[in-house]
Amino acid sequence: MATKSRVKYCAVCEKEFSTMYRIQYKLPKAWVFTCKECLLKVKEGNPNYVYGGTWKR
Repeated sequence: MATKSRVKYCAVCEKEFSTMYRIQYKLPKAWVFTCKECLLKVKEGNPNYVYGGTWKR
């Protein structure tokens, strides 16, 4: 049985990752997926940051 390949790309660096984080980090508020490295960059000191869950392939 073939497994479907689920692909997501980071909304910030646009690279593919197997674990992504669903966040809001800028206005207007919209849910996006980011990698851990970009999440840590946009989260720090950001009053618009909201965590929405973790996605794993």
